[in-house]
Amino acid sequence: MPDKNNSAISDEQIIAALIQHGTIKEAATAISITPRAVYDRMKQKQFMADYMQAKNEILRLAVYNINARLSEAIDTVAEIMNDPSNKPTVRLQAAQTIINNANKFMQRLAADEKSTAEAAKGMFDVD
Repeated sequence: MPDKNNSAISDEQIIAALIQHGTIKEAATAISITPRAVYDRMKQKQFMADYMQAKNEILRLAVYNINARLSEAIDTVAEIMNDPSNKPTVRLQAAQTIINNANKFMQRLAADEKSTAEAAKGMFDVD
């Protein structure tokens, strides 16, 4: 049963528990406070800003990790595609993998560029 003084638990402890455990109930149990105490803390703007920053940093690190291996993955698929000792169906599948993912990437890039342009335009609009 949670028995720690809720104010004695730092925002950092709650944020770490939320990130590690994924649910409010599990996070609260892990640090021996009530879920209500977590909900109350989440009503505070600064807490939520810190929580979102922590989540975004984890996501940023994950994306960086993936990007660091992306070139290697593309090279591996390209090697399969270009290796004449592979069956034509395997080489074709490798080529299709590259094409499909390139299309997805280009669509995402175009959407990101559009939203960046719209955001920039909004920054310079004068009322």
